[in-house]
Amino acid sequence: MDQDGEVKRFVHAGWEISVCLSVMGADGQAAGHADLWRDGAYLCRVALSGRFADEMQACEALEHKARDWVDDWNSRDHSGDTGFASI
Repeated sequence: MDQDGEVKRFVHAGWEISVCLSVMGADGQAAGHADLWRDGAYLCRVALSGRFADEMQACEALEHKARDWVDDWNSRDHSGDTGFASI
């Protein structure tokens, strides 16, 4: 998970999450993504763009969005034949 622009890395509910941000503009516009890994496999990218007061606020927004995605995924039934497609 060695990514350019990585500002934070953490584990949530068995998922490794890497938060990456682009350079923030003077107007507070920022974009970034969180890459989600499970059992060593890269499975999901959550993206976010918008205006933020600072880099910390943008990072927190992406972290929250990634945690919500994981929690939503974990709350669903996974008894069928569907799975993740290669990214």
